Amino acid sequence: MKTGLPIEMKFEIPNGSSESYHLIEKIRQNVQNGKIVILKNVFSEQEILHLKSEIIKWGNNTPIFPHGESPSNYPSLNYHRIDDGSVASACPHIFHQYGFNTINDLNADLSVPLSEIADKLTIIQNLIGETNFDISLSGLRLKVLQYPEGGAFLHEHTHPLAPQNVGLILSLSKIGVDFKKGAAAFMTQEGFVDTVNFHDIGDVILFRYDLQHEVTPVNPEKPEINWNLPTGKWSLVLELRDTHNLSHKK
Repeated sequence: MKTGLPIEMKFEIPNGSSESYHLIEKIRQNVQNGKIVILKNVFSEQEILHLKSEIIKWGNNTPIFPHGESPSNYPSLNYHRIDDGSVASACPHIFHQYGFNTINDLNADLSVPLSEIADKLTIIQNLIGETNFDISLSGLRLKVLQYPEGGAFLHEHTHPLAPQNVGLILSLSKIGVDFKKGAAAFMTQEGFVDTVNFHDIGDVILFRYDLQHEVTPVNPEKPEINWNLPTGKWSLVLELRDTHNLSHKK
């Protein structure tokens, strides 16, 4: 199989200088041309570890949403659900998902760092995707996905390009510490692009939203999944409510 490599780039919120806008335009062009761009160190390791700790703490103190029932029926609910593969899905997967629909309803220990990260990701979304979204009950929401060791995955799928235009995946995991195998992977014009050795904690993947992509099995050599362990591949994504159910399995 033909393979390609992601493009690693820095990111700075435009400060009014021509150089900063030139950088944004360069990132945008790479994404529109079907390249996989990884923005390095958008968030510090300390920021991400603190956020993940608070998410785990919140999950341990919040009842698990029942697998098989759709949280979309409760659009303002903050929830977490273990999808163990026992219930059929339009796009097969195994992961522990945390859906944050109303960040302000969370306790401050979680809502403050989550809001700070959400605000910066939304800026990136709107700059690169040339959109005008916000985090709201009619716009974007945050979803955190833990792919535990033992083979958790997300099947190959695609999204409609418009209106989101760009996909963002923030890594909440450290390569070689939380996981060794399994990552977001993409089928591009240059071939198969696996980000396993590139997408480290605090980095943000940007990709044209209609590219075929998947999350390959995470540490599949482990004998079974232990849902009580915090290890594995953790990601945070922005999801547009109006189109989240339009993904297509490949």
